[in-house]
Amino acid sequence: MLIEPSMWEETYKVHSFLTDRYCRLSVPAISQLFQETAEAHTNAYNMGYHSLIAQGKAWVLLRVYYEISAYPNIYEDISMRTWSRGYKGPIAFRDFEIRNSAGEIVIKGTSTWCIIDINSRMPQRCDKVIDGFPMCDHTAVGKEITKLLPSNEGGIVNSFKSPFMAIDKAQHTNNAMYIRWVMNALEENDQKRNIRSVDISYVRETPMNDLITIKRHLPSANEYNFVLENSRGLSMICNLIFE
Repeated sequence: MLIEPSMWEETYKVHSFLTDRYCRLSVPAISQLFQETAEAHTNAYNMGYHSLIAQGKAWVLLRVYYEISAYPNIYEDISMRTWSRGYKGPIAFRDFEIRNSAGEIVIKGTSTWCIIDINSRMPQRCDKVIDGFPMCDHTAVGKEITKLLPSNEGGIVNSFKSPFMAIDKAQHTNNAMYIRWVMNALEENDQKRNIRSVDISYVRETPMNDLITIKRHLPSANEYNFVLENSRGLSMICNLIFE
């Protein structure tokens, strides 16, 4: 739903399939809802999946950073607001906020995207696709995300092949699936702790049946660093900060 010329809002109920074992909105679900809301926004301007795929192109998420001050509870009604902050060359900027049932902002984030050629998988200039898309200068988190560097100190905690159900319509592992794998690689005692920030860099696509290796490093008691590699090298970096 367009709420002002440059912002889009969707409302959701925190159904059980969006929650973790503690009956709160899960971290992977945050990524799923952001992806869903961003797609609804681009669809409204004929710049979503179906419009781009007809041109042989697709949106790809590169970076996302978000902060969590409180977790919405199961069956709570929430809203997500998102907007474009413009683009520079091949990079597009998008922010978002999640409000709880009282209208308070409890989750906020920023992200970068690019448009790729679906066959060559190479980035395309944004101005050839999204000119005319409404822009907004408001920043959700008040900072730009900088380059995320992988840790070289992590040990391997899991390895497996990316399964059929991890692949999305862009024909690669969906971005929300990576964070699900990361959450599963936490120590059991930390799975119940509150994560306060999530910082992710998507480096290289992973196709179906490609081998994923997860490496984990704990720089401090409140921080996890994850590196995910596929057969071609570094695939994703994720830093989690706990309360």
